[in-house]
Amino acid sequence: MRQTEHERFSGTPLKRSLVELIMCLMRPLARVFPWLFRWISSVNVMIRDDEETPVFFDLETTGLDTSACDIVQLSAVSGDRVFNVYLLPRCSMTDGASRVTGLTVDGPRLLFKRRPVPTVSHRRALSDFICFLKTFRRPFLVGHNSRRFDWPILTRVLAQFDLLEEFESVVTGCVDTLPLSREMFQLPRYSQQFLVQHFLQEPYGAHDASEDVRVLQELYRVWRPSPELVRKHKRTP
Repeated sequence: MRQTEHERFSGTPLKRSLVELIMCLMRPLARVFPWLFRWISSVNVMIRDDEETPVFFDLETTGLDTSACDIVQLSAVSGDRVFNVYLLPRCSMTDGASRVTGLTVDGPRLLFKRRPVPTVSHRRALSDFICFLKTFRRPFLVGHNSRRFDWPILTRVLAQFDLLEEFESVVTGCVDTLPLSREMFQLPRYSQQFLVQHFLQEPYGAHDASEDVRVLQELYRVWRPSPELVRKHKRTP
């Protein structure tokens, strides 16, 4: 997992930079006038409390049954900070899932396109994911078709390891870009592959979770949905 300086969205860096510059210039006066320090602190809190961070996530699983399938890959990205883990599934993979993802199980090993990949336990993967989310200010998850697929699987598996409550205390909700894109644009299709081709005009490795989150972040940047629209489509834990 690689973590570097977080990249902000939607023009927020300019607003924050100006406010922080003003506060820096006023701090010497604040030492002389304590009431000014209290006012500066209250303004800073108000600005920061309104700020939320989109974190784009995706799962690859052993199948399509959201009530029973297991996670084999969990990826997330926000700015240039990336999270990606592979998990050895606790149940067999369907032929369809292996064909689509390129992931297969060979005894105690998980293979991606016939090459072994390092895996971590489910508890470790989920705990590390929560730790990754905690590095952002008020994160909310963003996924494509996540309301019907990724979100229910993720929350079910978190509950199995008694991590759901901690997870729900960290994230402010989840936005599904499938209904979001349907409201924003009139298009013949809304699959992620079509959206990437239409808006980004670039090929990508679909059904590799790390690639899916990368291009979803790029789509979101191009779309620039309004805060009001994002709030409309957000579902709370």
